[in-house]
Amino acid sequence: MNGLAKLLTGSALALSVSVASCAQDSDERSEADTVTGVLEAYSNALLNEDVAQAEIWVLPEGTDFTIFEGSGSNIGWADYRDHHLAPEFAAEGFDINVYDWSEYSVQMSRNMAVATFSSRMEYVVRDERRERDGHGTAVLIRTENGWRISHLHTS
Repeated sequence: MNGLAKLLTGSALALSVSVASCAQDSDERSEADTVTGVLEAYSNALLNEDVAQAEIWVLPEGTDFTIFEGSGSNIGWADYRDHHLAPEFAAEGFDINVYDWSEYSVQMSRNMAVATFSSRMEYVVRDERRERDGHGTAVLIRTENGWRISHLHTS
């Protein structure tokens, strides 16, 4: 093979590797965007105090879902839903004005994703306005129904 043929062959190989790498990066970005979308949908459901909508985005069976909020913990969606979310949302004098997750960083593997994020909450408790900025970590599992939240830790 002459010099020009080697150069063209090498260039074609480099281009095909580069295109494959870009396609893989694009797929990973797309999956990360999907994970971010799940987290956004879940946090929006909480903002709207819609427990049924939030449940769509978690692993609801048994103890497949866990959450650690500050010093509290709930093992299983039913535990969190029945002993934390529903009573909090039903409490007289409790109203969420802002519940926003942002600044996501998503790390992917084949069937698991880990995301970190910042959070902002503005709410009213018994006529007292409160604000809280925090951070969170989410673990999501790829299921036949798409990505679902398995674990949350917020503080």
